Order: sequence, then C-alpha cells, then structure tokens
Amino acid sequence: MKLTYIYHSGFLIEFEDKNIIFDYYKGDISNIDSEKKLYVVSTHSHRDHFNENIFDIFKGFKDVKYLLSDDIEIEEREDIHFLECRKKYYIDDLEIETFESTDLGIAVLITTEGKTIYHSGDLNWWTWHGYETQDEYDSMTERFLNEMKLLKGRKIDLAMVVLDPRQGDRYDWGLKYFIENTSTKYIAPMHLWEKYEFIDKFKADNKELIEDIEIIDTHKTTANHYEI
Repeated sequence: MKLTYIYHSGFLIEFEDKNIIFDYYKGDISNIDSEKKLYVVSTHSHRDHFNENIFDIFKGFKDVKYLLSDDIEIEEREDIHFLECRKKYYIDDLEIETFESTDLGIAVLITTEGKTIYHSGDLNWWTWHGYETQDEYDSMTERFLNEMKLLKGRKIDLAMVVLDPRQGDRYDWGLKYFIENTSTKYIAPMHLWEKYEFIDKFKADNKELIEDIEIIDTHKTTANHYEI
C-alpha cells in the first residue's frame, strides 16, 4: 500500500489492483495509472474537499466509481454510490463504514486487501478558545466523543486525520484523542492549510503519546510516496 499526498485533505492510496482517492479538489494527479480501477471518495461538499468537476477530471480513467457523502447534491449516476453516516457498505472488495462528521458529511473507514484505512473528513474536535459559548463547546465535545466511541479500540493501518493550526492551542486535541482511543500504526496529518511545520510541532508536543506510532510527514509524500 502506497500513500501519496495531493493537497490539503486529498490523498492517493495505491493498492496492487486499485487506487483510492480521498477528498480531491485540486492538485497534480498526472501520475495516477488510468488503467487501474479507481475509487473517488468525497467526504462532504465543502469546496476544500470536493470538486464538482471530478467527473470530467477522471473521465479518461478506465474504471471509476464515485463514493460520495449524501450531503453532496449532484444528479444520480450509475457510477455514483451515495454514503450516509453511521452505515456499512460493501462495494466490490471494499468494506466501508461511515461515521458522522462534527461539521458536514462523513468520515470513512475502509478495509480492503487486508488493510484498514481511515479518512476523517471534517470529523474533528472543532473547539476554538475564546470564539465559542460554553453551550457550543459542550455540544461539539459531545458530538465528537460520541463518534470516537464508535472508533474506540479499532485497529487501523493508516489514518488521515485533521490537524488544523487555526485552532490555536487546541490544534491537536482531536488527533491526540484519536490516537489515545484507537490502535493506529501510521498517521498522516491533514487539513494543515500549508502550515506543515505543525507536524513537527505535534511530534515535539506529544513525544510519549506517539512512541509506537509513525507520524508521516504528509507533505513530503507528494514527490515520493510513502510505502506501508
């Protein structure tokens, strides 16, 4: 399994007989094998996670299926599968479980070829010191913890998870909680708004927590994929 970062929360995961793209909205995809089966996953309709032109972008690919969160308003097609939150789906050899985002849409857990991968979409502990009421904080926290209960103890090979510098001193709350409550081998932080130095900051701030986990320098996999 190979990981390549595209941009923001967009990734390419390469398997022997298939490719999976998560949350593509822009970036270089010229090196993707168009002869391989391709699954395009979009976790929600926000413009930094979804491009409505994906059908044109990937139309030259031999075999494409689109796995889209059901909040994405687009005309139904035979090659589209709409995914609701908190559901399980079996599409070809993909076993898919979805979770409810704390913002919009879904997070996804996909098992295939003996590997389990997770993409958080915008499922995160979105808390902003000084910019929310106590009720807003309590509601967000409850929603986040409810979804984390569903992931507790899961064995995950690769997780792509939000690490957002805009949250100030709470930038790592969501990722820390995810690590504490799952058994994950490799983590690719995302949603960094090009402030990739926060990956090093996270490593420095959480040395004990990540002793047994590989935190990937996400942006460095754009030119050179990361093999898992």
